[in-house]
Amino acid sequence: MSYKNCYSYRNAVRLVQRIQAGLLSAAFVTVSLFAHQAAAQTPLEVTEDMMRSVMRGAESFSPKEGNPPVYRAYRRDPSSSESQLMGYLFETPDWPPEEIGYSAPVDVLVGIDTQGTITGIEVLHYIESYKSIRGDFINSEYFPQQFSDKNIVEDFRVGRDIDGISRATITSWAVARGVRDAARRVARAYLPDSEFVASSSGDAVALRVFEEQSWEDMLDSGLIKEWTIKQPDETTLEVTLAFMGHDGLGTLLVGEEDYSRADRDASNRSRDGKLMLVGVDGDSTRPFRQERLAVKQGEEVYPVERRRFVYAGSADYGKIQGRMRFAGAIVLMPEIDLAKPFTVLYNTGGEVGEFGGIHEIEYQVPPLALALAEGGTIPADLLLIDEEEEDYYEEDSLLSTLIYDAPIDEVIMIVVICGMVMTGFLLKNVYVRWATLAVTLVYLGWMDGGFVSVSHITNGIKLGPSLFLNDLPLLLIIVFTVLTTLLWGRIFCSSLCPFGALQDFITRFVPKKWQVKVPQWLHDKAIYLKYGILAFLVIMAIAYADLSLFQYFEPFGTVFYISRSMLLWGIAGALLFGAIFIPRFYCRYACPLGAALGVTSLISPWRIKRVPQCDICSVCEHACPTGAIRGPHIDFKECVRCDICDYKLIARSGVCKHDVETVKVRVKDWQPATAS
Repeated sequence: MSYKNCYSYRNAVRLVQRIQAGLLSAAFVTVSLFAHQAAAQTPLEVTEDMMRSVMRGAESFSPKEGNPPVYRAYRRDPSSSESQLMGYLFETPDWPPEEIGYSAPVDVLVGIDTQGTITGIEVLHYIESYKSIRGDFINSEYFPQQFSDKNIVEDFRVGRDIDGISRATITSWAVARGVRDAARRVARAYLPDSEFVASSSGDAVALRVFEEQSWEDMLDSGLIKEWTIKQPDETTLEVTLAFMGHDGLGTLLVGEEDYSRADRDASNRSRDGKLMLVGVDGDSTRPFRQERLAVKQGEEVYPVERRRFVYAGSADYGKIQGRMRFAGAIVLMPEIDLAKPFTVLYNTGGEVGEFGGIHEIEYQVPPLALALAEGGTIPADLLLIDEEEEDYYEEDSLLSTLIYDAPIDEVIMIVVICGMVMTGFLLKNVYVRWATLAVTLVYLGWMDGGFVSVSHITNGIKLGPSLFLNDLPLLLIIVFTVLTTLLWGRIFCSSLCPFGALQDFITRFVPKKWQVKVPQWLHDKAIYLKYGILAFLVIMAIAYADLSLFQYFEPFGTVFYISRSMLLWGIAGALLFGAIFIPRFYCRYACPLGAALGVTSLISPWRIKRVPQCDICSVCEHACPTGAIRGPHIDFKECVRCDICDYKLIARSGVCKHDVETVKVRVKDWQPATAS
C-alpha cells in the first residue's frame, strides 16, 4: 500500500472514530441530563399571573385550601366595596381519578365560576412523546381557548363540543374529559346550587336504581332486549340491545374504559346521536356484520353506516361481563325520536345493505333511561319505581371503527406511496424507487408527519394496540411495514422512511471522494449500537412509563417537526453530518427502529439472490450503503432492501456478465462459498 493510501486510510479511521465517539458522548450526556431532569420533573408552580389568565376579572385569590383543595377568586363589589366570590380555581391532580393522555395524565389549572361555567384553563404539566419536538403544543394552539364559557352540564366531547389537536386525539380527549370530570367534582363539593348539581343529584339516584338491578331486572324493565336471529343455515346470532345514552349508564353496562373508548370514537366520527349497545354471541357460522343493521321508525328506514357503529369492548366489564363475545354500539340517528318506539332490523339474506331477509325487534327506551339521557331534573315518580372474541368481530367490524374517522386524502396518499414502494421493489426499477423516496421525504416527512417511529414501539408497550386503532393512515403504514419485513426484509427502511430517504439524497449529491470506507473491524462492532439503543428504550418504556427518551436517539421528529430544541438539533446535525461521509450512517449504527425491523427480517423467506460469481466479485459489497454484504454473504438483518445489488445482478454488472466457467479459469484454487 502506498504512503498516500496509508495516510488516507488512517485519516478515514480517525474521522469515523471521532464521529462515533462524539455520538456516544452526546448520547451519554443527553440520557444523563434527561434522566436527572425527568426524575425531578414536577408540574409548574401556579402563579398569580396564571390564575388571572384563567379567571379574568379576579382581583385577589386565596391560598389553596379545603379538602379537596381549591383557590378562591374574589373581586370587589362596586356597591358595597366588599370582596365578592367570583369562583374557584383548582388543579386536576387534586381531584382524581385523572384521565390518561398519550403517555401520562395531563395536569391542568381550571377556573370555574359560581354558575358552573369554565372561565379558562392552563395546562401545567404533561409528558408527551413529541412535546420536546413540537413545543408546548397544547397551550400554544387554539385548543385551550375553547373551554372558556362552557358549562359543566355540557359533554365536552372532542369532535362534537371541542375541536381536537391534529394527530393528538388521545391527549385532546384526556384534557377535555379530565377538565369536565374534575370540574363536576368541584361543583358537587362547592356549588350545591349550580345547574349541574341540581340535575346530577337526580342522575345519581337514577343510576343507583340501575346499579341495584340484576340482569333479569333490566330485561323485565325493557332496558335490555335479548334477540335471537336465525341464520339461513340454522345457526344463530344472539344479539343483546340496550340503550346507553348517558355516561353513567354506559359505564354501568360496559365498564368505564370500554365506554370511554366507544364514546370517544363515536364523538370523533359523528357529531350527534346517543349510543345503543349491540352485544353479539351465538353459534352462527356467519360473522356479525354492522352493514346488515338498520333502524326503523314509522316508515323511515335508516341503514347503520360504518361511521355510526363503534367497538365497545369484549364484554370484560360492567353488567355485560361474560354475557356475550363482544360489544359494539350504534350511534343512533338524530332523526330517531327516543320517546317513541323504534325497530332494529338485521338482514340475514340478500346483499349486504339490502333488507330482504329481515329479522326485527321493537325497542322502547325506558322512561328512567330516557330522562337520564335528556338531562334536567328527573321526575320523582320515576325514581320511586322499584323495578327500579372469535372471528365474529375480526372480519369486518374492527376495520369499521377506523374507516369513517380517517381523513380520506391521507389514506389515499398512504396507499399511493405504498403502491409506489412495491412497484419499484417488485419491478426492480431504480427510477420508481427514487421517485418514491422524493414523495416519502416531502409528504411523510414534512407535510404529513405520519412516519413510523420507535415511539410507536415504546408507546405501544405503555398503551397497548389501542394506540393504533384510531389512526387509519398510521395503521396502514404499520401493517405494510410489518408484512413486508416479514416477507422480504426491511423494505420500509429502503423507501418508506423519510429520514432514510434524506440520507440517500445526501449520499447522491455529495462528492463521491468525500465518502470513506469504515474499517471492517470497527463496522462489525458499531452495528450493534442500535440494538443496544433499542433494548435500552424498551426497558425504559416498561420500567418508567412516564419517561420519554426516544427523541434523543431518533432524529425524525427533530427534522420533520422542526424542533425548538437546540440539543435535539445538535444530535440530528451530528447524524446528518455522518451521512455525508458514510452512506446511511444513522441506519447503520444508531436507528432503534431499524434494529427492531432487522431482528424481524431474520425470518423473511424471500431474500436477495446470490449467484456463484459472488464468490469472487466485490462490486455489490462496495456499493452496499449499509455494509451488509461480504462477497457471497449478506448480513440480512443489516440489509435495507435498497436493491442496489439486485439492480447490478439484473444488469449483469461486473463479474456477473461472465459465465461461471469463464470466471473459474481466472481464479486459482476455485472454492465456491456457501451463499447466505
